[in-house]
Amino acid sequence: MADTADSSIAVAGLKAAIRVASHGSFLRAAISMGVSQSQLSRRVAGLESRLGQKLFYRHGRGVALTDFGQRIMPRVQSLIAELEAFDALVSDTQAQLSGDVTVGVIPLVSRHLASSLVRRLQSTHPGIRLRMLEAYSGQVEEWLSSGRVDIGVFNRYGDARPVCADPLMRGQVSVIGTPNHLLFRQKEVPFDLLQGVPIAMPARPNSLTDRILGAAASHGISLNIALEAGTSSLIQEAMLASGFVTLSPAGTYAKAISNNQLTARYLCNPSVEQTTWIATSREHPLTAASRAVEKFIKEILYTSTQ
Repeated sequence: MADTADSSIAVAGLKAAIRVASHGSFLRAAISMGVSQSQLSRRVAGLESRLGQKLFYRHGRGVALTDFGQRIMPRVQSLIAELEAFDALVSDTQAQLSGDVTVGVIPLVSRHLASSLVRRLQSTHPGIRLRMLEAYSGQVEEWLSSGRVDIGVFNRYGDARPVCADPLMRGQVSVIGTPNHLLFRQKEVPFDLLQGVPIAMPARPNSLTDRILGAAASHGISLNIALEAGTSSLIQEAMLASGFVTLSPAGTYAKAISNNQLTARYLCNPSVEQTTWIATSREHPLTAASRAVEKFIKEILYTSTQ
């Protein structure tokens, strides 16, 4: 430990000596380094004590190198230049992350996240190879538990907080369907108006479907789940072709809603709140590349909600 401390002192002293020699003044060198003159003097004095000889002598206009100082200064400058080049190489190597990172995401965020994340990685960490898998929340959480994915983005409904996860955004479940559906005459759709209406939902086991059925049962409402599908695209086809509605965060069908193929109204009485979470697998250590991807995902999804 003492050797490390002595080395740090020596390097600081060498850098200080170079600045003093360059400026010919302790005061001007201290100003250029952003330190006090007394602090700079201590660094040089420590180096001189270590070397056993004086590096500078004072004259009327400042300081100049002694004969010993003149002999060693070229070597000192060379050593510090090599050290700074080495530091730059290490920093550059650390910045150029590489490796495979697998991310599991829900349909709600997959399209926006994929394009933004790929652009960022290509511009900052082109050595990272990204693999993205889309699935409903329950499947994403299973992948996290098994270690199949390094990072997972998923939804939860209700107040329960997942273990070792961070919230990304919160929203409210909507009733979604074609614009001409009678339900959408309302500004919000009360739960009891859904009784008997053909509904398409994610195939169970699924946290959203379970939450909706649980809320309906607790309010004495019988829902007609006419279709359980494995993907949001199948549910969308059912809505467009058969007049079904679904209950989902509106963002899952944002493109179809913006194109006026579908419309959305908040579900109410009771409403169902949804939180989107991000977590990392605990089945294996998280690599530096995975940490970089996790950071970008948080930035992208947080910015998209502002």
